[in-house]
Amino acid sequence: MYGIGIVGLGTMGRRLAESIRANPVFTIVAAYDPVATDTTIPMAGSVAELVGNPAVRCVYVATPPLTHEEIVRRVAGAGKALLCEKPLAASPGSARACVDAVARAGILAAVNFPFATAPAAVRLKELVDTGALGENLSAHLTLRFRQWPREWQQGAASWLAGPEQGGFTREVVSHFAFLALRLFGPGRLTDCTIEHGPMGTETSLRAVLRFASATMTIDAAVDGDQDDFNRFEVKGSKSAAIMSEWYRLTHESGDIAPARADANQIAELALLLEGRPNRLATFEEAAQVVALIEEILGP
Repeated sequence: MYGIGIVGLGTMGRRLAESIRANPVFTIVAAYDPVATDTTIPMAGSVAELVGNPAVRCVYVATPPLTHEEIVRRVAGAGKALLCEKPLAASPGSARACVDAVARAGILAAVNFPFATAPAAVRLKELVDTGALGENLSAHLTLRFRQWPREWQQGAASWLAGPEQGGFTREVVSHFAFLALRLFGPGRLTDCTIEHGPMGTETSLRAVLRFASATMTIDAAVDGDQDDFNRFEVKGSKSAAIMSEWYRLTHESGDIAPARADANQIAELALLLEGRPNRLATFEEAAQVVALIEEILGP
């Protein structure tokens, strides 16, 4: 059984804790959060105390992006395995420092991008890799938000609403940037128009990204008249596949109903800790996502 320590008990920390508890391979040893508590988990007094606990084999970092580099360095220095929330960092330099720290320490590490293991995303990759969609691939991402931060994120509004580490491009577009990198290879920004609101975060984004095997367009906006909406369509010369509602896939070969990937992520984490092949996002992949997202956001 693998002992896990959790740093950060916000929405994601609590959500993934449920899947960790449900997997018999893991036990939650302790958690640390300067504000939140969980009466079902022993609380450490500091990050250092949690990381230094000999029963903690792996640390799950679920804190705001600006804190990741410092915590990653501490975990790496202790030689513990690591699962970090996305985005890996709020700047390419910080993301690269995280990659370097993990590499130097030689620890097992991954980043929590659910599209790495979600059945809809895995099937979409199969359709692309096998040529089922055909040639001349293109992708189009459409996102709408009634408000930003979203209603269920209001507890984290202090950082999600600001331009330093928040905004829907880092928080949401990054998921699809990761998926596009897995589907189409390396990418770069070729065109971008952004509008910002009074808090400094983006309210509208139009962008074009060119990947090794496809061009992707992004149309995203905060629209108070429309419920949250996401649609990612990949077209080829033979057919098209559409991911919507985060985890639903529609394709002529068969549809996949939406289902969260948290349990899959934890199952793959077990494979990582066993030293076996797994689908989890690597730190290098996550750093590439940060570089692409920060290129979109500009200086």
